[in-house]
Amino acid sequence: MERSESKTDAKNSIRDQSVDNATEIRPYYRVHPGGSGSKTEQPMEVVLSRADALLRHERQSCTEPMLSLLVPTYNAECWISGVLETLLSLQAEKEILIVDDRSTDATISLVQSFQDKHPEISLLQHDVHRGHNATLRTGIAGAFGKVVVVLEEITEIKNKDVVMLVKPILAGCCDVVYGSHHILSSPEEESKWMRLVNRILTGILNLSTGQHLSHTRSPLKAFRRTTLDAISMSTSRRATDIEMIFRLSENGQRIYEMPLDSCVKSKSAAGFFHQQIGIAIQVIRHALHF
Repeated sequence: MERSESKTDAKNSIRDQSVDNATEIRPYYRVHPGGSGSKTEQPMEVVLSRADALLRHERQSCTEPMLSLLVPTYNAECWISGVLETLLSLQAEKEILIVDDRSTDATISLVQSFQDKHPEISLLQHDVHRGHNATLRTGIAGAFGKVVVVLEEITEIKNKDVVMLVKPILAGCCDVVYGSHHILSSPEEESKWMRLVNRILTGILNLSTGQHLSHTRSPLKAFRRTTLDAISMSTSRRATDIEMIFRLSENGQRIYEMPLDSCVKSKSAAGFFHQQIGIAIQVIRHALHF
């Protein structure tokens, strides 16, 4: 697996774009008991405005990428082009890292067509289908950014969601931010029994870790690079989302949440049931050893 080493053209293109047209976004962050995690006494608006200034500075400088946008893919030809176009328009110094888990459709050719014009896009490919968790680990190991943003099963990304996840990390308010569709209300497409299963498993996870999450899985999440490095040695080779939450909690990291507007891949009832069985096994197994 090799990555494109030429980033000069992309950096020049990003640097030349106007910074005066950036849209101001007012984020909403879920407040958890037990302190905000911030090391400053200044108002949140002041702290986040410094993150805006830092993003503007990075757009005009040729430094190492501030953001690593990690997109695991498997047979994603129906949505990968739209996601790449949106991420390319994000006004920040960035790398877009596509990790393909041996797709059998046109995903690879579509990504390569974007690579020809946008060298900030890198492609990592598995030689065999290894599964979601292995794909995630491959991407994290290959990311160079100061903040790593993971997009999982997102078919339509909104850049405002990415910005709102990243800003509090850049401002020094926290190290981990998860996006959730379950903070304000459960998605309409979920049935009552789906919501009940989610609440039970999330409740067990929160009781075991001391977190205050609204869901066991997040399709969009951001980590400070040093935070990922700190837990990488303690996670297994097939680390799962649940294991990452337990390891973050073990290291005293508070996970903050924000509501999402981005769209995710819909699951059938059978697919949902299969996923929840796997999550339940992981939660119970890690809770017993935590």
